Amino acid sequence: MKFWLEKGVSGFRVDAPMLFMEDEQLRDNPPPKLDANIFTVFGECERTLNHPDTFRFINELNVFLQQYDRKSRKKIQLETVMKYYGTKRFPVFNLPLNYRFVGLAGYLDAYQLRDFLRAWLDKVPKNMHINWALGNHDFGRVAHYFNTEYNSILLALVTMLPGTLVIYFGEELTMGANNLVINDDIYLRNPHRSPMHWDDTRNAGFTSGEKSWLPVHPNYWHYNVQTQKTYENSSLNYFKDLTSLRKTDTVKYGDLKFHIVSKWVMAYSRTYKGTSYIVVMNLGTETQPIDLYDATNNISTTLTVVACSPNSGYKKGYEMKTTPNYPTASLLRPHSVVVLSSM
Repeated sequence: MKFWLEKGVSGFRVDAPMLFMEDEQLRDNPPPKLDANIFTVFGECERTLNHPDTFRFINELNVFLQQYDRKSRKKIQLETVMKYYGTKRFPVFNLPLNYRFVGLAGYLDAYQLRDFLRAWLDKVPKNMHINWALGNHDFGRVAHYFNTEYNSILLALVTMLPGTLVIYFGEELTMGANNLVINDDIYLRNPHRSPMHWDDTRNAGFTSGEKSWLPVHPNYWHYNVQTQKTYENSSLNYFKDLTSLRKTDTVKYGDLKFHIVSKWVMAYSRTYKGTSYIVVMNLGTETQPIDLYDATNNISTTLTVVACSPNSGYKKGYEMKTTPNYPTASLLRPHSVVVLSSM
């Protein structure tokens, strides 16, 4: 670690630290069940999983890293993650990666999603850093568990909520898993590791060789960076709009409030020094009317669209009225998102 820190690296991603330590008597863990896989076998390591010495060891690493003013990182499930934050006097990891979206059992309504997000926000220790992660090389892209339209909702959540965002390559393009990969990986992870789609040329522009190590997804001709750059209403440009908003003081420092518009429409606002952004998402499978007057406590009678998902039917610059009983109700398509500004 000292070698790389002196080279100037900003930090380290630590994988599977819950299994750092061995049993004091060096006893084996019970053998895994016959149907166990990578996602269940860790939970059966009862003599080593989250061993008490693990936290002492990581604390030693953290204290060492603080000499270089860098950050260590870690991922773990919500049930034990707060232990990996440690305390001000006994720091463990600075940024335990929050992969809770991977664990979603299915589609949530507005009340369930609000409570799901609050469960993390309310438990993060005071003055500790919040983060939101989508897919990774083991679990794949989170949209794979839902559908391509739902990806718009997930991108809006990780970019506009307080904290650091972590995405897996290709999620900004709505890339899927290449299930055509001939897979000899015992953990069945290769479909999520196929090459990045840079353009619509051979091998998606990933390599000039005869072929890539893993096959390119057949939809690369459409879901690629170069193609999506060329038309405004693409997933990539939607993501770029969201990340541009992250640079504003309103998203950096703004207060967070959740608003239930209806059972299937949730909104949340970020407000700072009189400026607000309101993220509105239709979590349901049918087009929904959105009455924002009561839900947002009348932040403004007119809100302007500053970012919108490709499936929303809106364009940037559209003005949405929030006055009660306005003759034309605003509608939001299924699994779509609009981000509105009060400016």
